[in-house]
Amino acid sequence: MNTDEHMLEVLQKTLAKIDELNARLGHIEKDLTSIDKYQMNMDHHARAIEAATNNNNIM
Repeated sequence: MNTDEHMLEVLQKTLAKIDELNARLGHIEKDLTSIDKYQMNMDHHARAIEAATNNNNIM
């Protein structure tokens, strides 16, 4: 195997690893987005409960 063939092989392996890492990052990004949505939803519910509690205390 000459130098050019070796460099090509190394570059192909590197590209394959980059593609793999991009896929993993995509999954992580999706998970983080889901966590953010969940936290926003829980915050909304917590504020609604707090408002209902405050309304009950006034009455």
